[in-house]
Amino acid sequence: MLLIAFSAALTGCGRDTGQPAVPKPPAVPKLIHSPPITQLAAQQLRSLSMECEKYVPDKSTRGPYDAAYCEDAIAAWADSPLQLVPIGASPR
Repeated sequence: MLLIAFSAALTGCGRDTGQPAVPKPPAVPKLIHSPPITQLAAQQLRSLSMECEKYVPDKSTRGPYDAAYCEDAIAAWADSPLQLVPIGASPR
């Protein structure tokens, strides 16, 4: 009987007994802000700016991207020269 009482007392004597559980703060997602805009090719800039435009700007984020990074990508794509593709020369 003494052994049962002693076992019951030990189960309630854990290290954190009686202390409320402190919830972990939510993990802050790492926002995408690389590679540098200046290193992107025209097609990569176009793709990035189109991807960024899918998300509504929200404080410092734009979906999984850093908002400033997206704004820079959109501005760089808007400033990039048009890509002209020759269709073919007409015979004279």
